[in-house]
Amino acid sequence: MAKVYGNNAHNGNAQLKREYEEKMQAWKGPKTISNVITMIGFIGFMGTILLSFIGFMPSVKSAVEFWFIALVGAVMKSITNSRYEKYKGKADALDIGIQGEEVITSTLTSLPDEYMIFNNVALNYNRQLTEIDCIVLSCYGIWVVEVKSYKGVIHGLAANDMWSRIKTSKSGKEYDSEIKNPLKQVERQVQILSNVLYRKGIRTTAQGYVVFPVAENVNVDSDKVFLNSSQLKREILSYNQVVLPKDRVETIRDVLTQL
Repeated sequence: MAKVYGNNAHNGNAQLKREYEEKMQAWKGPKTISNVITMIGFIGFMGTILLSFIGFMPSVKSAVEFWFIALVGAVMKSITNSRYEKYKGKADALDIGIQGEEVITSTLTSLPDEYMIFNNVALNYNRQLTEIDCIVLSCYGIWVVEVKSYKGVIHGLAANDMWSRIKTSKSGKEYDSEIKNPLKQVERQVQILSNVLYRKGIRTTAQGYVVFPVAENVNVDSDKVFLNSSQLKREILSYNQVVLPKDRVETIRDVLTQL
């Protein structure tokens, strides 16, 4: 089993998810109150209208008051629902991301003993900042892994700046959106990592990969993009020639653990 350094990749997202869930709960009470106020106002207003139809003559003032209450409730409902759904959407998105990262971490941890896993590696080189989801190190090489927890079907060309993501709702309606080309992101991360190691006197290269662990399908013209963690693991294990001596691996390990 591979040795893991640093926190699990999903720890930061889990904390952020809890914060969003707390904000959701904070808006849950006002959301319920606004619904009640809206209902009281609406029922009261409709009641005055109904009474007028059956011969009773409720005061205009009462109708206006109930209408005003319903209006205030509707405004409050719009605001509270908006805030609640905002934080719920962010919490749900992070939950999907956490699930994807957990799958990747679990799979890579099952690599043989000579492999090392570094999660959430923050790099800074000449004011170029980046955070790498995962770095795998062994005598067979270095692999930089970017995890993208997008649902749906991903389409794109390696040369393009933007890719397409198509999601299908439960009702069968398709939604098309764009995402930044993650291959360009991981290429930049590989370059920054190489520069950081070079500054420490280590000349070596790394391989960069992108994984979409929760996507339905990925249609991209690159062998650096995978649909699941098992494909990534097989790719890493396909490198079976020693390219880094033991002392070099230990030096790189020390550099990465000190970042």
